[in-house]
Amino acid sequence: MHRLTLLLAAVLAIGAVAAPPLVAQEDPGFESPETAGEAASPDEGSAPEAAAPAGSAGWSGPGFYLSLTKVIGAWLIFLLWAYSTDWVSRDCQALKLEHLRWNPIVFGVFLGGFVLVWLLPWFVVSFPLLLIAYAVPFASYVVHRNKKVESHQRVFTRDHLRHWLATRLSGKGVKIETEARDPRDAGPPVNFAARGGATERDDRANLLAARQAVGFRDAKVVIADALVRRAMGLMLEYTQQGVAVRYLVDGVWHNGEPLEREVGDPLLETFKILCGLNPEDRASRQTGLFTAEYESVKYAATFASQGTPTGERVLIQLEDPKVRFDTLDRLGMRPAMQEQLTELLKGQQGIILFSAIPGAGLRSTTNVALRATDRFTRDFVSVEDVHHPYQVIENVKVKTYNAAEGQSPASVLRDVFLEEPEVVVVRDLVNAETVRMLCDGASDGRLIVSAIRAKDCAEALLRVLALKAPPAEFAENVTAVLSQRLVRKLCEHCKEAYVPTPQTLAQLGIPQGRVDVFYRPPQHAEEPCAACSGIGYVGRTAIFELLVVNPAVRKAVASNAKLEVLRQAARKAGMRTLQEEGIVLVAKGITSLPELSRVLKQ
Repeated sequence: MHRLTLLLAAVLAIGAVAAPPLVAQEDPGFESPETAGEAASPDEGSAPEAAAPAGSAGWSGPGFYLSLTKVIGAWLIFLLWAYSTDWVSRDCQALKLEHLRWNPIVFGVFLGGFVLVWLLPWFVVSFPLLLIAYAVPFASYVVHRNKKVESHQRVFTRDHLRHWLATRLSGKGVKIETEARDPRDAGPPVNFAARGGATERDDRANLLAARQAVGFRDAKVVIADALVRRAMGLMLEYTQQGVAVRYLVDGVWHNGEPLEREVGDPLLETFKILCGLNPEDRASRQTGLFTAEYESVKYAATFASQGTPTGERVLIQLEDPKVRFDTLDRLGMRPAMQEQLTELLKGQQGIILFSAIPGAGLRSTTNVALRATDRFTRDFVSVEDVHHPYQVIENVKVKTYNAAEGQSPASVLRDVFLEEPEVVVVRDLVNAETVRMLCDGASDGRLIVSAIRAKDCAEALLRVLALKAPPAEFAENVTAVLSQRLVRKLCEHCKEAYVPTPQTLAQLGIPQGRVDVFYRPPQHAEEPCAACSGIGYVGRTAIFELLVVNPAVRKAVASNAKLEVLRQAARKAGMRTLQEEGIVLVAKGITSLPELSRVLKQ
């Protein structure tokens, strides 16, 4: 649609400038024989005619057939049409309103009217026709689409135009009273959208029902409050006395203001209706999806509720689309470790394990590491559960299995290996058969990238062995393990410095005089910091430990050694532990010592 509009603009612009006159002009330099004869032998009895003034206007005079005013008028209508036609096209597709039917209508009818402007010699006729060719199709679409949407989504109504005008004039100091707002539209500017229905029609019906619920406004309030606090999780604990509210900010739960049951029950009913769940069921586990838009950002929300002995527990998780890491450096990995990991991922064979505890960013790190590989020169295949897909990575083909039907990665690995990919990614190690097949694939000259939940590198190796994987085969093929934790970063606006005691420096292994001060959140702030809402931390970064497996570690794995033995072997292999990496962040003032201790104790 954009290309057609631009092409039409270019063609008509040329036509407008080079349009021929509607009435042929006489060439003043040409004289017919009759004219020449008359000029040579004038009638002696006739008086000479007065000469026409030079440059006179008329159909035969220069310029009268092309009026600049008329061209500008037609061109302004054309620009208005181009803008509104683009809006119709986008609006049609967004609302599923047969854009393949409406686009030709608003485009073709106006095209005919625009051509008539240049063909008809009567501008008083052609210009009104142009206006009709623009207005009628556009107005027809507006009437049609307003019948298909809810009242608050209708456009060009009196309320809509009044609100539009008030919004644009408010910045200039002009205040216009708008019509009384629908009570359902009161409260914070949060726009909900239902998800997970069998059809889009079901989603629209769920949204309409939720908007009519008593707790709709309060549901908007709790979501807006969570997002203002930068929370990516919201928990509601229902008891007989009330509703406890907690917010998950940077991986730590914080208490909010409790709610009365008179407020909490209706808003919970609203969320369940929005997700297409049963609001009457307060005992069973229920899960659903919805979307919340706040300050022009759309957050994908996951809803889960479960009955408890004292009432009900509700967890709402919000996914911020802006939180994206595209490099290992942005994750917090040291440059030297980045180079080391990148070289390992260039390897032609072996098994590289990524590990972390739940909620410590394992998925994000694995995604970023895969993007750092040479996926354009090597063939990558990822094996994933069809019901739990991972983020799409360019140039990584995906093969799926169905865990709900009892399948595992091993169910498709045989077919995957037949395609002879150079790199195979299996993020879910679920049984010994999968590990055994991955070991065979690594032995045949393939690089295997996998992931497992574990506290550190040594425990990750034991977790694989706990699946009853063959120790000798696994020890022979594993080449490296990367483990990580997430620590909160101190707020740069309010963190305060303090001098650590010599005993603290000695315990951390920092030589006396190497570090003058540590940093921590403010201890006695008069007012909460506006940047961090008084928490003292904003955002998180990762600390990593990278174990490159050497013969000593391989021997310990093959003998199924205990955890502490593996940790000692890893340290002798040159691995810097999570604690050592975290102390560097403390010394740099990026995080605090209490925060590092909290994270390492998880």
